[in-house]
Amino acid sequence: MASEEGTALTGAKDERLQRQSSLRRLLSRPELGAIAGTLLVFLFFSVTARGTGMFAADGGLNWITVTAQLTIIATGAALLMVGGEFDLSVGSMIGFAGMMIAIPTVYFNVPIGISVVFAFCGALLIGFLNGLIVVRTRLPSFIVTLASLYILRGMTIALSILFANRTIVSGVKNHAEGSVVSWLFAGKAFPGLFVWLADAGVIGKLPNGQPAVSGVPAVVIWAFFIALAGHVLLSRTRFGNWIFAAGGDANAARNVGVPVARVKITLFMVTAFCATVYATGQV
Repeated sequence: MASEEGTALTGAKDERLQRQSSLRRLLSRPELGAIAGTLLVFLFFSVTARGTGMFAADGGLNWITVTAQLTIIATGAALLMVGGEFDLSVGSMIGFAGMMIAIPTVYFNVPIGISVVFAFCGALLIGFLNGLIVVRTRLPSFIVTLASLYILRGMTIALSILFANRTIVSGVKNHAEGSVVSWLFAGKAFPGLFVWLADAGVIGKLPNGQPAVSGVPAVVIWAFFIALAGHVLLSRTRFGNWIFAAGGDANAARNVGVPVARVKITLFMVTAFCATVYATGQV
């Protein structure tokens, strides 16, 4: 009798081992919603914004650049949110990082490259302090970074008024012109390709004969590589598994040996890094 039951159980199909159709596997993909939403947005504007130049070369460059800027910030924020924390100070970090570049360059004649390195180091230190306070005090990151938001915003305004007697410091672009920093963060890639596309009639030309789009902005390339690095980090590395574990159940993750504090502090530093990349492209 027992053997017959065993045979019956063995012959029965286990639903966990059943093959799924390609359509069902596609529908179960978590990114399907984002892709569908993107397609719907493009479909909507292809109908309502027809003839406005939105999908022309120069019009496309405008919204692609904004998308790239948001992608840089969103990548760092997404990694931190997967890790179970949130950083409200990113916006203020952008302004403060720009101030860390502008003031030494304009008022102390520091080379723009050194000012950028200084800004990155300062931003990473602030991100480290945010993460350290969160993991040591166990306060919600919402509260800690809300305080950082006001501190950074206040320091940005105070420093700009102190040195420039107004809430903005200008003149950085003049110091950055022709430098490696300008090429790396605010330059244009593949200019020859766009000249060829304009000559071939694929994209339009300006009245002076130059192509309507002179190249791919550096911020777009930065956004692509930062997003790619974030994807590889989450899906292909041990540290990515630690991020998921820390965000899912920090206590359980600690019990199995995941360095939760180090992971969270590193992620706060990543958001600060992304904010500084954005800021450097603006100055």
